[in-house]
Amino acid sequence: MKTVTPPPALGFGPMSRNTVDAIIRLAYSRRLRIMIIASRSQIESPELGGGYVEGWSASALAQYVRARDPDVLLTLCRDHGGPWQHPSDSYEDDDATVMRRALSSIRSDIDAGFGVIHIDTSRERGRQVPFAVALERLVALYEEAQQYADETGHTISFEIGVEQQGREANEPVLFNSQIAEMLGALSAKRLPPPLFVVAQTGTHVRGMANDGQVIDESAPVLQKVRQLSDICSHRGTHLKAHNGDYLDSHLVQQLFAVGVHALNVAPELGVTETRLLLELLQRFNMPTERERFIELVHNSGSWAKWVDGSASALERALVAGHYVFATPEFKQIKHRLGAACDHRGLDLDELLQAQLTQALMKYACAYPDYYEVKSG
Repeated sequence: MKTVTPPPALGFGPMSRNTVDAIIRLAYSRRLRIMIIASRSQIESPELGGGYVEGWSASALAQYVRARDPDVLLTLCRDHGGPWQHPSDSYEDDDATVMRRALSSIRSDIDAGFGVIHIDTSRERGRQVPFAVALERLVALYEEAQQYADETGHTISFEIGVEQQGREANEPVLFNSQIAEMLGALSAKRLPPPLFVVAQTGTHVRGMANDGQVIDESAPVLQKVRQLSDICSHRGTHLKAHNGDYLDSHLVQQLFAVGVHALNVAPELGVTETRLLLELLQRFNMPTERERFIELVHNSGSWAKWVDGSASALERALVAGHYVFATPEFKQIKHRLGAACDHRGLDLDELLQAQLTQALMKYACAYPDYYEVKSG
């Protein structure tokens, strides 16, 4: 009997170069297959507005990872690919223009060798779109992407979702109905089923915490998640949870135990790196650089996605510091901090990567054993 290798169960966002290096380090130290899940705001082609992580396009990220991943333990994935998923998609843009940009982004991902494409059509000018509209756009992008992959000789898998992340878990009856309609629409076009379906699993990030329903009502939420997983399995796909950040290991284990096949974690990693940077600036008595970093984040406005105006300047910097890592101003600050570390016999990037690896290990320790890649 042929053994089917299951897809990876953990997806980590490439919040920075150090985060990518830490993900690679974890994959090789534990022999784990891991997804690197890149949102359009993080990784994007320059002609589509670029991304905040090193200014990398999909091809640049792929080149960087592949040069360090000889055993191909990492799967490059597009996270939230779709219309109105990049800051350059203006509220004034018409539907056709934004859909063309989304398709162009997906084609770049395919050219770069991304293995999984998440098509998320839940947004429209900052609001949730009706299910029927989201489904129509999903099928259109899915079909175009599959056709392009076939024409260019690439093999891809898909992840689908048509809802923005919320605190509460999906109601199984409605979820079953919507999944049946989505998979039916794809089948009618003779398209392959998706590898993953994203459901609301009671996990949700706000600020520097998970405020999802599963935190306060774990038993009933996990019961629902079990039903959602059964629905996905029955229809030949896998349940994926987003916003796994800041969960404790026990709860992560419980989510896997009730049938969540894959879990995404991203913003927590950006906060982890930022927190240590600010601590080092304070420890080495560099108040000017520390305040300048905090000011850079405030002026970027990127914190508004995570916290409201009542948050302190420090809270804003912690939650959104990673958005400015690639700016020339931050690089000057980091260069001076790196010199201070060198003077003390320390390697700044090594310190940051070690801290990130520790954060990643919380999720790796909850990882089912059978997902490990066995040597030999």
